[in-house]
Amino acid sequence: MSNHSEFQDLLEEYYQAWFRFHPTAAVEAGVQGYADQLAPYGDDDIGALVGLNEMLLAGLDAMDYGSLNEDQLIDYRLVYGSALLENHELREADWRYHNPTRFIPVEAIHQLFMRPIDDFEQAVEARLAQFPEYLRGARIYLSQSAELIPEIWLDAAIMEARSGASYIRDLERHPRISGLRDRHSLVNVAAHALEDYAQYLDQDIRPQARGAFACGKEHFERLLHFRHFLDVDAEQLYAMGAELFEQTQQKMRDVCKELTGNEDTAALLRQIQSRHPATEDLLGHYRERMQAARQFIEEHRIVPVPENQKLKVIETPVYLRHQIPFAAYMEPAPNDQEQQGYYYVTPVDDESLLPEHNELSIDHTCVHEAWPGHHLQFVTANSREASSSLPRLLNPSATLYEGWALYCEELMVDEGFLDQPESRFLLLRDRLWRALRIQIDVALHCRDMSIDEAADWMVEALGFPRQQALADLTWYSFAPTIPMGYATGWALLRATRSEAEAAGPDFSLYDFHRDLLASGSVALSLVLRRAFGEASWKKVNRQIFESLELPQ
Repeated sequence: MSNHSEFQDLLEEYYQAWFRFHPTAAVEAGVQGYADQLAPYGDDDIGALVGLNEMLLAGLDAMDYGSLNEDQLIDYRLVYGSALLENHELREADWRYHNPTRFIPVEAIHQLFMRPIDDFEQAVEARLAQFPEYLRGARIYLSQSAELIPEIWLDAAIMEARSGASYIRDLERHPRISGLRDRHSLVNVAAHALEDYAQYLDQDIRPQARGAFACGKEHFERLLHFRHFLDVDAEQLYAMGAELFEQTQQKMRDVCKELTGNEDTAALLRQIQSRHPATEDLLGHYRERMQAARQFIEEHRIVPVPENQKLKVIETPVYLRHQIPFAAYMEPAPNDQEQQGYYYVTPVDDESLLPEHNELSIDHTCVHEAWPGHHLQFVTANSREASSSLPRLLNPSATLYEGWALYCEELMVDEGFLDQPESRFLLLRDRLWRALRIQIDVALHCRDMSIDEAADWMVEALGFPRQQALADLTWYSFAPTIPMGYATGWALLRATRSEAEAAGPDFSLYDFHRDLLASGSVALSLVLRRAFGEASWKKVNRQIFESLELPQ
């Protein structure tokens, strides 16, 4: 048997078993047969999962990976890194004892309505029916070490459980489950289980919850190495973020002075935010500007545009609104024949938030989330066999998907779509926010910074309302190394493009983007090596993390 076949067989056997422990991941990856299940979390289940990962790692270690082709080598590194990380996390910080949000199965229902599913009604009925026992079982683990639960995670879980109960109850009127017998009882029992869980967390766990959310420097750097494949430490990353912040802040002041004659960036921002659509026109305005961005990139041949795709602007689901204060994107599953993406916009209940939906920000957000940002990138990844392998679908990296989206904002300013006088100022403000994210990501998880200290920093440096800062920081606490991905990815991507442009007169922006997006949504370091060569990657890596020569 060739190494190629041996590797593919090993992957197939591994994922067939691994999806039993991660059925929602199977649905996201377009793999049928798991849609009626919730993730098991018993001691035997976790032990079996750790054993499965150990067997995979042993099989990969025994393989002559040098004979694999370039695309298989990427898959090899991804699946090896993910198995290694999962076992470290289960052994050193078992989520069952300190993360109450992981037990909440609302997303396991929502995804069934958004993804192509065989036996849809049967899957919805089966998952909903498991809610009461599933949430009762969670208490066994959480009650054992309640002092380990971070208060910020407890608050997030209570909010998600309560808003999730409202979402589940509303499903009774959904036409797609009108054929379910006893659907009234089914949804109400499930919703009641969520409400009971929220009450349990609030009354029984809250008095004891004093845990730390920080993953620690050792694990943070393990994530840098095995999820994002960056050969840097936390201090190098922090230094890069600090340099980018200072550089961007000065540029922002310079642009402000060019526009207004002074450096009062807060006043200019208030002026920008005063121009916004009415609340009732919000979704329509997003749809209009999304279409304008798509038309622009097609007319100007900036990047290949997938033919088979759809993108729908909808209100953010109720249970996600505490996580998504403004807008977000949900990519299509690879097995979705229409490649239907969803652009979430959170309705404005508090008029004080409407300035964040100002006309200029909506344009930038449509570029970031839709064209040529997330939607184009994820649909492109789904369109190729190599870039939509299971290791790549299951191991995305923010250095690519968020780095690309941030890069697209600058791209569309340079190309003339974002053409208002204040467009470059807003671009720099958004970059400043992402540069600060690098520093806060490291500080929260490696330097014992508190959430309140980080919120103070965001309010002072960015002028954010404290409520917005705290909402942002909640997900930072759950997702170490994700916040750093935006600006880190932008810097690496922009430096690589400058290197390619300097190589000769034959540079084509269209071809550069085509090659960049050909490898999927995984670690940008792997993608840049694959597309532009090891020598280019080493030069760019030294420039960004050692010399701190950041793109201008």
